[in-house]
Amino acid sequence: MLQYLTVVGIAAVVATLLMVGIMLYLVWWAMGEDAHRASPGNDEQPELDEADGSSESQGELPADGNSV
Repeated sequence: MLQYLTVVGIAAVVATLLMVGIMLYLVWWAMGEDAHRASPGNDEQPELDEADGSSESQGELPADGNSV
């Protein structure tokens, strides 16, 4: 009986290590070459549109959370 427990334990450790290795490979593969590209410069970043009236500030809620 003890010999089966050892075989099952070794199989479980091998299966766990294989799953971890496969997951790390999938993450590395999913990142692709984009992970090593330089960040875009200021000219490539989209501008935020602040002219649509978003300058109006919202009132803060009182300490009890009611918006009266």
